[in-house]
Parts: sequence; C-alpha cells; structure tokens
Amino acid sequence: MNFTRVVTDSGLTKIELAALYGVSRQSIHGWAVGHPPRENSLLARQAEVITQALVLLIDRRQLPWGAMDKTVRASRITKMAERLQSLKPAAVKS
Repeated sequence: MNFTRVVTDSGLTKIELAALYGVSRQSIHGWAVGHPPRENSLLARQAEVITQALVLLIDRRQLPWGAMDKTVRASRITKMAERLQSLKPAAVKS
C-alpha cells in the first residue's frame, strides 16, 4: 500500500504527516495500522491524491530530507501542506 510506503520511506513524523493530510496524528496512526478513511469519502479521495504526491516525491528522491533546522523544517511542512491540501480529490470510484 502506498500510504505505508509514505510512512516508512518519507522520513516524516506522524505529526508532520498529519499536518500534510490535514488530519490528527491519531488518524495517521489509525491509517498506518490498517484503518483507512471510509472508502469513497471526501477524506479518502483527498488522502489518495496526497499519498500519490508524496510517493512521487519519494521516487524523485526529494524525500526524505536531510538534517535541517527545526524552524526551516516546520516552514517547509507548512508550505507543503498548503500545496497538498489544495489538490483536487480523486474521482469517486464506482
């Protein structure tokens, strides 16, 4: 599953992932242990698009990031969250 790959290969904490997906840390933990959002819900479709974008960053070796200052990292997460959350949700699956 791609979300598992994001959790394991992105180098991002669950708190950072929560900020990127616009959900709580507890939601990220639940998804990681096999309790994804309800199928075809807006949240599930939005999460699918965000996951695809993060997998692409991993494939392009733009994630994980190297060591950096906490404030710089927090700023990058904030900017990335704005971009990811503005993506259109995936289409409803029949």
